[in-house]
Amino acid sequence: MADSLLPPAIDQLTDRLRHIPGVGKRSAQKLALDILQIDAEDFDELTNAMKTMRDTVQLCKISGVFSETEVSPMLSDERRNQHQICLVEKPTDVLSLEKSEVYHGTYQVLHNLISPLDNIFVDQTNLPALFSRLETLIGDVELILFLRSSFGADATVAYIREYIIQKNWQDRITISRLAQGLPLFFNADYLDQATMIRALEDRRSISASL
Repeated sequence: MADSLLPPAIDQLTDRLRHIPGVGKRSAQKLALDILQIDAEDFDELTNAMKTMRDTVQLCKISGVFSETEVSPMLSDERRNQHQICLVEKPTDVLSLEKSEVYHGTYQVLHNLISPLDNIFVDQTNLPALFSRLETLIGDVELILFLRSSFGADATVAYIREYIIQKNWQDRITISRLAQGLPLFFNADYLDQATMIRALEDRRSISASL
């Protein structure tokens, strides 16, 4: 009954906000009402900031992280260990690891995990970009897995292992997995700093099983 008292424009914005992952009907409605009540100047600044973000932020064509340039500055940042690559599924997963403040390597966003049952194969992932990076890097490289436990994660890691064997890279590429402190089916968005630090420090190599 209460919803029927709201003007249609509010309901329309509420419905659009519900398309944002993780935003339910109640949260979307509250956000819509909050936006309605901010003053005109703040509203203009908000809409301008949103448009600027949409116009300038893209995905790095190599690593897949959020960037304002075609290739993320991270890949040329001398303060970062270019031979340490953390594999994540989504660009937002990068934020979870960054908040640990102890990881200073780089990232590879896969976007999709291999899942034949869902018709997702290597070409639908960012694995080709990862393999291209590995081709160009000289010396030892550590791949750190930061993937939720799932069939897709297992299939993806198995493919990476097999690719490394085919390329005869076993002696120079180490695969490690974040260790204790992470729940089996973790949500990267809600991991605290202490948990991330512990998981990073206690990561273990799984290359021995190659």
